[in-house]
Amino acid sequence: MLETSKDLLYIVIAFCVLWFTIFICWMIYYVAMILKRIHIVMETFTKTLEAVRSFFDNAKSKINNLGSTITTAMEVGQKVADFVNEKKGTKSSGRKKK
Repeated sequence: MLETSKDLLYIVIAFCVLWFTIFICWMIYYVAMILKRIHIVMETFTKTLEAVRSFFDNAKSKINNLGSTITTAMEVGQKVADFVNEKKGTKSSGRKKK
C-alpha cells in the first residue's frame, strides 16, 4: 500500500487538509452565528430608536397643538374680558346718569 515515503506524506497532507477544512467550516459557522446575533441586536436597536423618535415626534406635535390651543384660548379670553369691560362701562355710565 505505501510504497514510498512520498505516499505517507500525501496521506498526512490529506488529513491536514481535511482538518483544516473542518476548522474553516466550523469558523465560518460561528462567524455566521455572530453576524446573525448582531443583526438581531441591530434590528431591536433600530426598533427602539424608532419608538423613541416616534414618541418625541408625537410629544412635539402635541405641544405644538397645545400652544395653538392656548393662543386661541387667550384670544377668546381677551375678547370676553373686553366684552365684560365694555358691558361694565355701559352699566356704570348708565348708573351715573340717574
